Amino acid sequence: MKLFLATTMLAIAAGKEPLRGSSLRGAEKDCILEEVSLLRIPGQVLSDPLHPGEDMDGDTVFECLDNNGMTTVLDMDKEQKNALHQMIRDGSIVPGKTSLDISQATRTKNKISLPPGKINIKAKNRAPPGRNLATITGTKRFLAIKVEDTNGLQLPDSTAAISDNIFGTGHHNDAVNLKSQLYDCSFGEVNVSIDYSDYPAIQTATSSIGVLEVVISVDLTTSSRASIRNAVTAAVEEKLGIALPGPFDYVMYLLEGCYVECGWAAYAYVNSWNSVYQGSSYAAVGVQVHELGHNFNLAHSGGLDGKTYSDHTCMMGNPLYSDEIGKMCFNAAKNWQMSWYGGVGDTSDYKVKVDPRTTPLSSFTLVGIGEFDKNINSSKYPVVLKIETGTLQDYFVGFNRAVGPNAQNAEADNEVTIIQVEGGDGLNIAQSYLKAHLISGEVYTIGNFANTEEPLSIKVTSIDLSTEPGSADINIVFGSDLHECTRSAECFDDGVYCNGVEICDTDAGIPGVCVSSGNPCESGLKCVKNTQSCTACDEVTIQLTTDNYAGETSWDIKYSDGVTIRSGSGYSIGSHYETIPNLQEGVHTFTIYDAYGDGICCNEGAGSYEVMLCRKTVAQGGNFGRSESTQFTIESSQTSPPTTAPTNQPTNTPTSQPAKAPTS
Repeated sequence: MKLFLATTMLAIAAGKEPLRGSSLRGAEKDCILEEVSLLRIPGQVLSDPLHPGEDMDGDTVFECLDNNGMTTVLDMDKEQKNALHQMIRDGSIVPGKTSLDISQATRTKNKISLPPGKINIKAKNRAPPGRNLATITGTKRFLAIKVEDTNGLQLPDSTAAISDNIFGTGHHNDAVNLKSQLYDCSFGEVNVSIDYSDYPAIQTATSSIGVLEVVISVDLTTSSRASIRNAVTAAVEEKLGIALPGPFDYVMYLLEGCYVECGWAAYAYVNSWNSVYQGSSYAAVGVQVHELGHNFNLAHSGGLDGKTYSDHTCMMGNPLYSDEIGKMCFNAAKNWQMSWYGGVGDTSDYKVKVDPRTTPLSSFTLVGIGEFDKNINSSKYPVVLKIETGTLQDYFVGFNRAVGPNAQNAEADNEVTIIQVEGGDGLNIAQSYLKAHLISGEVYTIGNFANTEEPLSIKVTSIDLSTEPGSADINIVFGSDLHECTRSAECFDDGVYCNGVEICDTDAGIPGVCVSSGNPCESGLKCVKNTQSCTACDEVTIQLTTDNYAGETSWDIKYSDGVTIRSGSGYSIGSHYETIPNLQEGVHTFTIYDAYGDGICCNEGAGSYEVMLCRKTVAQGGNFGRSESTQFTIESSQTSPPTTAPTNQPTNTPTSQPAKAPTS
């Protein structure tokens, strides 16, 4: 208590708020939602805290943070968990900020069980006073905690060795560590601080620079993961007289090992301040940076095999398990999300967005983040390129230059990498996957880009490592097979009337690329391939993006006599696209339903729908109650001429054949 009072008086004397206050205590009718991301040890079962002995479905756990700083595992059904993940991906809720109403939940010692149905979000962006939520630029104060349990179990490493392994303080001259790698990858945007001179009581309590020792009141060999973490939090708060995180931006708990609910090397709280390590994993730079990535609000990155973290071009993939090998940064999707390299997303001069649907041909020169400092004073080439899909699942392209802070990269050195995110639009936390890595001359093709039934190709035209910075030149072509040309006469007829004529697009430079001019029919008319004509539209397309409770959404189309033609239901969270052909002439009614009665936008996610007759929108929305209906008419079938008659196709043979492209 004396230490607490002394610390409080020091804070007041320094003109700061006390580190603990009565505002942190109160009735527990709500809690702060926390997302815990665990790093699975390859080949081991990741124990499910709610079903002991079973392998976890995924690698994240949701917890409730109470007003005393303690966490409890949240028990919920699969749909509720999926809804939370979707709300996090679309940014409608934020781990570490969003408050949940748990007044109707059932509580036991080890879990809080939510009632079935919708999760009651009490406040989407509220955090208790004193919480230091994650930002990732500037000077950040760190503290490492060496933990000893009731039986004396603790890491064999001295606190001086721990300090050097994490902060590079000189015990054994650890050259690659958390402090150095965050500074180098961010090019000075993040400076790890272990200076506690403005809190002398804390500085006195540490055993070595940046390292505090505590003894916890529980047994590592018999206690659950959450109870151990809470015991460490309580021990640190008692020893320092503060409510964590207190004056610290990030606090790392170091355990001797794991004996109950195991299978993880480390875990971290997303968009928060805490990470936990077991055994020697704390000393591996790859594990350190990986877990801090979660604190920075980054999700895992999967590889070509589709596994959760097998992207070895990125620290959010399976990291480098070594003390001295750790010079690797993040992939293009994560770099777009973070504020390093000039700012978040396309607010940066070094991050560029392109929408191929409006710009079908574009060319870029990319520079790797490993040489970002060489790029600043030159031509300011982009380090990340975002390919917009019109959904939350966009693609990101980068040049994986294996130099500088990225010199020990473990995959696709000096190649162009293509990453896709599961959601989040590149701005919110979302799982990403490596889709391809290309050398000069290689092409990656997405066969049906953004549900357009047209291909998109990314071709690496050259890679130059002879200069500083090294660079990669790429072409992005939508609706084409990447046949290069210098004039339209070199483009041959693809035999498809309904995509228009083939022309040479040289807007991005010479050589250009053969592209199709597009559907020759007006919006609302249907192009018929076998008759090569435009006729009245007899098909309707439904494009639906659900909210976070997809199971409540359904729709139907009925004739004027009330007979149902087609219906849809049982959706998963996300975007869905369906075309209903060969509709009869006459008036039809489209109706969308929400079983709960609150529509699909915007209380529980940004859902929407659009109904189109051959590209002509006849109904759209999302903000309705229990249902919403719109009538549309299928006109009598009659042939209409194209709005622009196709020109004669060239008869000469093209000078080169289309590049043979791998499909996605």
